Amino acid sequence: MQLRPGELLLVTPPYLVVRASIEETLMDEFLSWYKNEHLPHVMAIPGVVKAFRSTCKRKGINWTALYQLEDDAAVQKAISSGEADQARRDWERWLPHVGELSVEVYTNLAPLSSFHHWN
Repeated sequence: MQLRPGELLLVTPPYLVVRASIEETLMDEFLSWYKNEHLPHVMAIPGVVKAFRSTCKRKGINWTALYQLEDDAAVQKAISSGEADQARRDWERWLPHVGELSVEVYTNLAPLSSFHHWN
């Protein structure tokens, strides 16, 4: 990708976003587990540099966490690491109490080489 003079390229770090619908009666126990057990496992994943919690509630979701990754190159390494496997296994005890769970990766989208911009 080549920028023209005066053009600005906005590059943001990638994020892994986890959303879940946790049984309300177990939320205090879940938050304690998250902070004391799961979060240290997530922060040990190669490429994860920051963690954020959100109170965002949409479509029945009552728990959201965002994990900032170092850069785009870190995404695949992080997802396929043994540390990520451990973090995924952490969730097994909670699955019977989760109505919905989604994991999404948000990263920069660069122009595809097979497309030409005509404007």
